[in-house]
Amino acid sequence: MYIINQLTALFLSLLFTLGSYAPESFTIANVPEKPADSVRIVSFNVRCKDDTFGSVKGRSQLITAALEQYAPDSFGVQEATAEWIEILTEKLPEYGCVSQMRDGKASSEASAVFYLKDKYNLLDSGTIWLSDTPDEFASKFTLSFCPRIATWATLQNKETGEIYTHINTHLDHVLESVRVKQINVLKVKIEELKSKGYPVVCTGDFNTKEGADAYNEMKPCLNDTKYLAKNSDDGATFINYGKNIFETRPIDFVFVSDGVKVENYKIIDEKIGDMYLSDHAAICADVIF
Repeated sequence: MYIINQLTALFLSLLFTLGSYAPESFTIANVPEKPADSVRIVSFNVRCKDDTFGSVKGRSQLITAALEQYAPDSFGVQEATAEWIEILTEKLPEYGCVSQMRDGKASSEASAVFYLKDKYNLLDSGTIWLSDTPDEFASKFTLSFCPRIATWATLQNKETGEIYTHINTHLDHVLESVRVKQINVLKVKIEELKSKGYPVVCTGDFNTKEGADAYNEMKPCLNDTKYLAKNSDDGATFINYGKNIFETRPIDFVFVSDGVKVENYKIIDEKIGDMYLSDHAAICADVIF
């Protein structure tokens, strides 16, 4: 059965890649209605490469279809290779993009922030490396598997003048002690952004679970939207294309600064057709500043 499922997924991925399917005709059943005056934030680890569960080109059609249906004001993506950045900017032309590769390797990844460019002016943006030297390109902590970054965009609503900053990150996937160090660097930047007087939202794949040291280190700085939301969801976000059936806790988060209200928190773990979008489920949070 496992081999059959693998072959089925590979076949469907090929069909998507060749255009035999029209993924735009597929819909996600339970997209929450966006409340009036809210800002929709999405975090999405898009999976950097092809694997037996789907090619980047095949899955990108599903992911862009899902993003079109959710229509976030801004979204952060993790594992965004140059190929992913090109696909997302081409397929979602309504979004501007703030992106920086974490190192100079051909396989490098960004933790990019996308925003509705007709709705928002980009006031400020930048990237830090989660290391002892945050402004040094490709720097990292000694035990970090690879350089890790945080990229931010400060956005102003063209109509209302409302401003917020969206910062997006992806922490080390090996050592919790390294993730704690990275969180402490991230917190310094977040506190600097908060000091400007604007709300801050932070999205990312934190590779840590609720109650772990890195998660607890983040709590005094920002609040987990899962526990603020009027309508909340529960479950794992690393789903491994539906194989991770025993995990119940998220490792991807949307955090917000004090005073931000949260209407909806939704884990986007549905399939489109017969395919999962990524090995991670995305997260959607509707917030009111």
